[in-house]
Amino acid sequence: MLSERDQSAFDWIRKGHAELHSSKTLDWNGNFVTHLIPPVFESYAKLLHRIEAYHDFIDKPLSARENEILRIPSCEPLRSFVESRRADSQRRVRWKELAVLLDVPFAPAINHHWYRKRLPDPWCWPRLLTGPNDGHLNEEECERLASVLKDFTGSQDCFFRFSDIPFYAGPGQSTVFRGKLDEVSVFQKDKCLSFEYWWPSGRNWVVCSDYDLPFTIIGGPSQLVSALMRDTVLECVEVELRTRIDVFAPIP
Repeated sequence: MLSERDQSAFDWIRKGHAELHSSKTLDWNGNFVTHLIPPVFESYAKLLHRIEAYHDFIDKPLSARENEILRIPSCEPLRSFVESRRADSQRRVRWKELAVLLDVPFAPAINHHWYRKRLPDPWCWPRLLTGPNDGHLNEEECERLASVLKDFTGSQDCFFRFSDIPFYAGPGQSTVFRGKLDEVSVFQKDKCLSFEYWWPSGRNWVVCSDYDLPFTIIGGPSQLVSALMRDTVLECVEVELRTRIDVFAPIP
């Protein structure tokens, strides 16, 4: 993968998506898919970043007296659910499973804050679950997404862009790279960073993993979104241009 000297390759996305506005302004009514990617695609999907069971608090429990002093809630029914996963040696927890467990609609605007509102204490989540990671696909998800995208890319080169916030890129450093889908996972691993945007030279699809969001938005042909929805590794939900992406999206 090579650094792209012409940074203007990203301009069609930068200029094509809506401008983000602060939630502190009086006229703010949410952020939408259109704030991340241009509204030029046939279909859109949201790839939900992985959640896994966390067993430390189950394997090394506090005493009843310690729980009482620290006012630690039981965290039911989440605790029993995670314990059952421990018994079956299953770490991955799908968003849809949690939606059923906590009576949360598995709707397009879903975010993990919907689940947290159903828990007896906000600390139940980090005690029993890890993830989803903001702006980051793990290695398996990254490789699987690249594999699905290959069928809609052909021999095209692809562009990959890191966010230009200071944590990702210093002064004078390139943020745009050019290469093949097969290179994404290894390149990201070497850099210890995740790309914010991917797109092919033909611009027939785009991937956005915003650094502040626990999911990835993908736009492209309807066949691509259908393939993502059918995939057994990736957990996706179909969205529209006016689907909310912010944590303040109300539960339907």
